[in-house]
Amino acid sequence: MALRNRIPGLLFVLSAPLAAAQPSPDAPALASPPVAASEAMARKAGPTSPPGAASVAASSPQPRAEAPPATSGGVPAAPNASRTKLPQGWYVTESAPQHYEAGVDEASPCEGTRSAFLRSRTEATDSFGTFMQAFGAQDFRGKRLRFSAVVRHQDVKGWAGLWMRVEGADPRQPLAFDNMQSRALVGTHGCKRYDVVLDVPQEATTIMAGLIMSGTGQAWLGGVRFETVDASVKTTNLLTPPQPLPSGPQGLEDAPQSLVWNNGERLGRVGYYWFDALRVQTETPLVKGKGQLWQGTVGDELFEHGIEVNGTYRNYPLSVKVHAGGPTTRIQGTWGTGPVDIRLSPDLLYMRWGVFERKLARDRTAHAEQGCNVYRQLEGVHEMDRIDVCGVALATRPPLTQLVVSFLANSFRRDPSPFTTPVPSPPVRSPQPDNSAGSNRPATRSR
Repeated sequence: MALRNRIPGLLFVLSAPLAAAQPSPDAPALASPPVAASEAMARKAGPTSPPGAASVAASSPQPRAEAPPATSGGVPAAPNASRTKLPQGWYVTESAPQHYEAGVDEASPCEGTRSAFLRSRTEATDSFGTFMQAFGAQDFRGKRLRFSAVVRHQDVKGWAGLWMRVEGADPRQPLAFDNMQSRALVGTHGCKRYDVVLDVPQEATTIMAGLIMSGTGQAWLGGVRFETVDASVKTTNLLTPPQPLPSGPQGLEDAPQSLVWNNGERLGRVGYYWFDALRVQTETPLVKGKGQLWQGTVGDELFEHGIEVNGTYRNYPLSVKVHAGGPTTRIQGTWGTGPVDIRLSPDLLYMRWGVFERKLARDRTAHAEQGCNVYRQLEGVHEMDRIDVCGVALATRPPLTQLVVSFLANSFRRDPSPFTTPVPSPPVRSPQPDNSAGSNRPATRSR
C-alpha cells in the first residue's frame, strides 16, 4: 500500500475518515519526505542547530488568496502573518473535514524567523486534528530518536501535544508511540520546548511525527528537531513491551519489579488493576491465549475482533464495542442483562451499567504517578470517589480487551473513600426495663 494512502493509520486511529487524511491542493507531495537521512537532516539544520538535530525545511510561503483567516476559540490570526502554503512534507489530517487548518505564521515565532500553526475552525469539541509529516525509518533503525519542538498554545479547550509513531510491516500494530496525552497542553501558555523519545526497532519502516489538537484553540510549532540520543535519555513510549521474566522466584524481603506498573513492564492501569501485553491483573486475572482469545481463571473467555470484545466475563455474557481514535474513548454494549456505557475523555470519566453509575471529573491538581490522570469526586475537601487511569489506557488507540476488563473490574458503584465522613446513627434505647433502683440492669424476678 502506498504511503500516501496509509496516512489515516499514521494518526493513531484506523477508523478516521479517509477524506480527512487527504492533503490540500496546496500541500506538497508526500513522495518528498522532509527527513531522508541523518546527513541530509544535518545539512537542513544549519549551523545554529545542535549536532544531530534537524529543523523543518519549509517551502516559501504564499499569500492566502481567500478571505481573512477565521477566528477559533477567541484566537484571531495576526493580519498578513499566516500563509496557506505548508512547510514541505507536512500535512493536516483530521477526524472531520474542515475542522482544523494549518499554515505558516511569521509573527512572534518562538524560535527562528517563523512558525507553523494548527488551529480549530469550528467550535466542535469532539474532533481532533494533526499537523504531521511521515518519513522512512531506514536511517534510524536500532537508534533512539528524539522529536522536540518549541510550542506555545492559546485557549486550548481539550488538549494538545507533540506525537510520534514508529510503524513496521503492519500499520495496525505500531512498534512505538507517544502523543503526550498524559502530559497534555491545555489552556494558554508561552513558548516552551517539549519532546517525545522513541526507540526505532530494526524492523521499522516508517516514522510519523507532528502536533495534535483535540477540541478547540490554537497552537504554534517551531524549532523542530529530530536527533538521535543515547540510552541515558529515557523513552516516553506508551507501548513498551513487557520485560523478560526473572530467572528464578523472588523472595518477600524486597518488592518484585512487577509491582511498579510504569517501569516498562506494565502498559497501563485503571484504578487498582494493571495490564500488559499478555495479562490483565484483577481479582480474576485474564491471560492471552492463541490469536485474539483471552482466558480467565474462573472460566472467563473473551474474543477480540476488530473493535468488538465478546464472550463471558465473571459469568456474565459480554458484548461491547470500543470506539477510540478521538478525544473520547467509549465502550458501549451489554454485560449480562444491563447496558454498558463507559466514556473516558481528558476531563471526565463516566461509567454506567444498568442502574449503577459513576461520574468523576479529572483533577489536574491531585497528586498522581507519572503518566496517570486522576478522576475523582469531591464533596468539599473530602474525596468521595477516585479512579486513576494510567499509561496506554489513556492512548488514542488503547489495547481493547485489557481496557474493557480493567474498567469492568473497577465496579460501577462508588468506591468508598477512607476520608468519607461516617453517617451518624440515631441512639438506640435498651429493650430492658429499668428496675426500681433506676439501673439499666434487668429487674430481678421474685421467687
